[in-house]
Amino acid sequence: MLTKYNLAAKKQLGQNFLVDANILRKIVSAANLSSSDLVLEVGTGIGALTTALSEQAGYVLTVEADSSLAPLLKQVLAGRDNVRVIFSDILQLNPADLFKENSIKPKVVANLPYYITTPILFHLLESDVNWDVLVFLVQKEVAERIISPPGNKVYGALSVMIQHYCEAEIVGVVPPTVFLPKPKVNSAIIRLIPKEKEFSPEIEKTFSLLVRTVFTYRRKNLYNSLRGIFTELGGENKVMEALKTLNIKPSQRGETLSPEEFYAIAAYCSEF
Repeated sequence: MLTKYNLAAKKQLGQNFLVDANILRKIVSAANLSSSDLVLEVGTGIGALTTALSEQAGYVLTVEADSSLAPLLKQVLAGRDNVRVIFSDILQLNPADLFKENSIKPKVVANLPYYITTPILFHLLESDVNWDVLVFLVQKEVAERIISPPGNKVYGALSVMIQHYCEAEIVGVVPPTVFLPKPKVNSAIIRLIPKEKEFSPEIEKTFSLLVRTVFTYRRKNLYNSLRGIFTELGGENKVMEALKTLNIKPSQRGETLSPEEFYAIAAYCSEF
């Protein structure tokens, strides 16, 4: 198909097309789809995953940044009336606008480009959409960072932020051989199930600031890593009071804190 339409994977767009039917089935299975489901796919590619999704879900909305794939996708998806393709950059779209007329909790299933995996994850999770489940094919290293516990060498801001929003699990590991062209690393299927929680914009803003600051200076202890943002947190006394109340030592490193502990500090400091 690529040869027919004089197309090739574009390295600058991180295109690695998934072409293995068995892996496609595993990804679709991880989302537990039914005919009542509305699915968002990010990165239509050559339509292999889109086709598999359309056979299980009620409706598939798929977003593709590369409009040169339009002729190929027109043929591949011909006759699939439950599929709509939008040629755009997902990061330039408000996910809530895509589903504003639907009361059903949508699902996300996507083979994400490695180079913008993190921005896309946060763009979707920080949107106003009430997702049911999100299933992604990502670089194995990224998946391991997402599920990492506190204190692990790969535990970082991504781990804390994703675990704050979701329950995360790796469903399976995927070898390079299932892609065209083959990447140089293994991939993994990761499933994210959003947590039910009360949302406070003020606390969420403080939480994000805390996490990003601590891991920017991850080799420093909590006191030293937070010194630069004491003012935004209500002052040094407020921060020290929060740590003491929560039984967290100022001398310990932030990488030892759980997502719940980060959020507890943020909640305390937000109470001015």
